[in-house]
Amino acid sequence: MMAFAFGPIATAGLGLLTVPVIAWIFPPADVGRLNIVQISVSFGVLLFNLGLDQAYVREYHEWTDRGALLKSCFAPGFAVLLLVIGASLPYDDRISMWLFGLGHVAYYWILIACVIANFISRFLSLILRMQDRGMAFSMSQVMPKIVLLLTLVVLASPLFSKTFAELEIAYLMSLLSVLTLYTWNTRRDWSPALSASVSRTKVRGLLSYGVPLIFAGVAYWGLDATSSLVLRSMSTLSELAVYSVSVSFAGVGVVFQTIFTVLWAPLVYKWVAHGVDMRRVDHVAQQALAVVCVLWVLCGTFSWVADLILPARYVQVKYFMLCCIGQPLLYTLSEVTCVGIGISRRSMFSLWATLSALIVNVGISTWLVPTRGASGAVIANALAFLVFFVARTEASAHVWRPFPRARLYAFVVTAVAMSIATLIFGPELPVPFGFIWLAILPLVVWQFRAEWLDMYRKFQAAMSADGLPSLAGRGRNVRT
Repeated sequence: MMAFAFGPIATAGLGLLTVPVIAWIFPPADVGRLNIVQISVSFGVLLFNLGLDQAYVREYHEWTDRGALLKSCFAPGFAVLLLVIGASLPYDDRISMWLFGLGHVAYYWILIACVIANFISRFLSLILRMQDRGMAFSMSQVMPKIVLLLTLVVLASPLFSKTFAELEIAYLMSLLSVLTLYTWNTRRDWSPALSASVSRTKVRGLLSYGVPLIFAGVAYWGLDATSSLVLRSMSTLSELAVYSVSVSFAGVGVVFQTIFTVLWAPLVYKWVAHGVDMRRVDHVAQQALAVVCVLWVLCGTFSWVADLILPARYVQVKYFMLCCIGQPLLYTLSEVTCVGIGISRRSMFSLWATLSALIVNVGISTWLVPTRGASGAVIANALAFLVFFVARTEASAHVWRPFPRARLYAFVVTAVAMSIATLIFGPELPVPFGFIWLAILPLVVWQFRAEWLDMYRKFQAAMSADGLPSLAGRGRNVRT
C-alpha cells in the first residue's frame, strides 16, 4: 500500500512546484490553453477506451489468459481512435483554432500525440496495478512530473521565447517519458498479448460491460470539463488560467483520490470474489468521510499559502481552491458509497448520476460565468459534484442495499456551503474566514475520533504484517 501511495504523494509535491513555475514563465492565455490540452487528452482516453479499461480491472481475476484479456480490451478502442484521427485530417486547422484560438496545425498534431501516448499508458498502468507492483506504478507517475519540471527549468532560459508551442511540447515529453517506463516495466506482459488469440464472443461480453461506461465516462468528462469549456467560450483565457491554477492547487485532494481509487476497486472486487461480508464498506465510508473532512478543512486553513508562491494576478486562487478541492474529494467519497453499482453490474445508474450532475454544471455555469467569470465556474463545479455524490450514493443504496447516509450528507453539504461562502465573502473578510476554518479543525478531528483510532490500529497491523516495527514498539526500544 505504501508503495502505491508514494506515487500520488510525490506527484502532488512536484505539482506544487510545477504549477507556480508555469504561472511565472508563461502568460495566462497559454496557461489556459494548456488546460484545454489536458481536458482534451482526458476526453480522448475516456471516449476511445470504450470502457474496456474498467472491464480489464473487473475481469482480471476471472480470466486465465491475461494476454488475451489485455489484447481484447486494448485493440477495439485503439482501432477506433486511429479511425477518428484519420477522419480529422481535413479539419486540423479548424480544430486547432477552435481549441486554442491559434490556427497552426502543429498544435493539433502535438495534441494527437499526447492522446495516443496517454491512451497506451492507461492500459499498461493497469497491468502494474493489478499485479500489485506498487513502486513501479508510483515511479511511472512521478517521472512525467520530473521531466516536465526539468523541461520548464530549461524553457525559463532567455534562449527560449516562452510560447505555447514550447509549453505543449514540454507536456508531450512528460507523457512520452511515462509511456517509455510503462512499456519497459510491462514488457513481459504486453508481448504475449501481441500473439494472443481473441474470441469475438468474449470481446462482445467485455463490450457489453464497457459500453454503458463509455457514456458514463464521457458524461463524467463533461462534468469535469464543463467549467473549462464554458470559460473558454463565454469568458477569457486569462479567467480560464485562474481556474486551471486553482484546480491544480487543490492537488491534496487529487492525491487522496488517486491513492484511494487505485486501491479501492481491485480490493472490493477481490472481497466479492472471496465472499467477504460487504458491511465493512459502511465502515470504510465513514473513514473516508473523516479524511475528506480533514483535508477540506486543512485546505481552508492554509489556502493563504498560495499567495506566497504565485504571481499577483492569481490572488483569487486561495478562495477558488476550496470549491475546487470538492471535486476530487467528493468523487473519492462517492467511489466508496457507489460500490453497489459496480458489484451489481448496474452501470447505467452511474451514467444517470453523472448526467444529472452534468446538467446542473452546465446550467449553473452558463448562468454564472458571463457575470462572475472563474468564480462562477468553481461554484458551479462544487454544486455539480455535490449532486454527483448524492446521486451515486442513492443509486447504490437502491440497487444493492440500504446503508447509513445522513451523517455523510450532513458533513458534505456543510463543507460545500462553507467553501462557497468563503469564495463569495472571503475577499472582504479574509481574516475571520481563516479563523473559522482553523476553529473547525479540532471539531472535525474530535467528531471522527473513533474512525481515526480504527485507522490507526489497522495501520499498525499492516506494518506488523509487513515485518516493520510498530510505533509503540519503536517507542519501547527508545526508552530502554
